[in-house]
Amino acid sequence: MRKMDEMEWSINLKGIKWSYLFLIVSLFIWGVFNFIKTQEMSLPLILVILQFLVYFFVTSIAKSNVDDDSGKKQIFISLGVIFLLLVFGGILYFTVGR
Repeated sequence: MRKMDEMEWSINLKGIKWSYLFLIVSLFIWGVFNFIKTQEMSLPLILVILQFLVYFFVTSIAKSNVDDDSGKKQIFISLGVIFLLLVFGGILYFTVGR
């Protein structure tokens, strides 16, 4: 199997970007529709959220592996925000949610 040249690589990359965008928009619309209809988080919306989290962490880790300080900073900030959200959610759950 031969390697792709630059034009084929560009065409494939463009196709991947557009199909990815279509998939994310479709899942988001489906998830929002289900959320409005049932008032519960549905699988499509959860998949969109998890996909963005995976993408964010993979790019941040890749940046930190090439000694880019912005990747490390993003990871620490995001972990801090996640921690604060968990603490705040726990406080709300045990005070208001019960």
